[in-house]
Amino acid sequence: MQRNKPALGNFHTLTIEDFANMFKTSVDDIPAVCWDLVARSDFRYDVLKGVEKNEVISRVFRVLHTDSLKASGPHRRQDWETGWAENLEGYLKNSKDLNHLIPRFVRQKEVVRFRDEYIMPADASFETSFVKVLRYYLFLRYFSPFSRILEFGCGTGLNLVAASEMFPEKEFVGLDWSEASCTIVTELAHSLNINLRSRLFDMFSPDETLEMDPNCALFTVGAMEQLGENFRPFLDFILKKRPGICLNIEVIYELHDKNSLLGYMGAAYMEKRNYLRGLLPYLKELENSGNIEILEIARTIGSLYHDAYCYVVWKVKPQRQVEGCS
Repeated sequence: MQRNKPALGNFHTLTIEDFANMFKTSVDDIPAVCWDLVARSDFRYDVLKGVEKNEVISRVFRVLHTDSLKASGPHRRQDWETGWAENLEGYLKNSKDLNHLIPRFVRQKEVVRFRDEYIMPADASFETSFVKVLRYYLFLRYFSPFSRILEFGCGTGLNLVAASEMFPEKEFVGLDWSEASCTIVTELAHSLNINLRSRLFDMFSPDETLEMDPNCALFTVGAMEQLGENFRPFLDFILKKRPGICLNIEVIYELHDKNSLLGYMGAAYMEKRNYLRGLLPYLKELENSGNIEILEIARTIGSLYHDAYCYVVWKVKPQRQVEGCS
């Protein structure tokens, strides 16, 4: 397999070895499709220093000290309905071009966090290219044994499209509290001929009638952040339903090291936005009590304000037989 393109000029380049380090694995365990994606993508970047780095830090602190940031919570439902409706409109008006389903909060030509530094990518698609590699790696590593794959907070459905490319024989379900999101998923199922269906679902108030079993794989991508500290109803719902595997690609508060400047700013931003907090300690508590097993925890790259692409993989343990019961 071809190695990643060499660095040009003063640029560094993310290599397959860098991805292996982020994923806490060896290069030999990276699937061929990921090798190909890394080779075809422009992962060149420059590490910001001096004045350029200080300007970014100043930008972040100015945002942290304004009242313009909206806190997450159930009151934001209409905002997400409006946002996904804009993506739906762009998708339908542009010959169902999947590029119009990239969420609008994914900024182009923006700095990225990597190894506790700010970096400036050479290519505007650096972040979306990275997400493609991350998805392929995690989906292939963990979803192969399962017949049904569900994404909660599926948004524009691009993660499900990627999963269907790897596993065309499987059944997919996209769940979101937005009707526009569900419409997008239904459109994708018809236009791409995917075994995919949509369902309205509110993670703040989980629908107990949704069926899951050990043949199901469950995942979220940047969706649980909206739950803030109110994630336990959703986690308790998962524990009751007992899927075979759970993958959460989320911004994880506890993986921000407050002893570093970028980690401190990331945690402060999450506090300001009321983003997901407490998930990792709760999962570790569940593991210590014998209810779940945590398979992997990793921090990869981040966006301007926080480490957006952390992930945790875990599974519910088989129910333990109560002594004296048959």
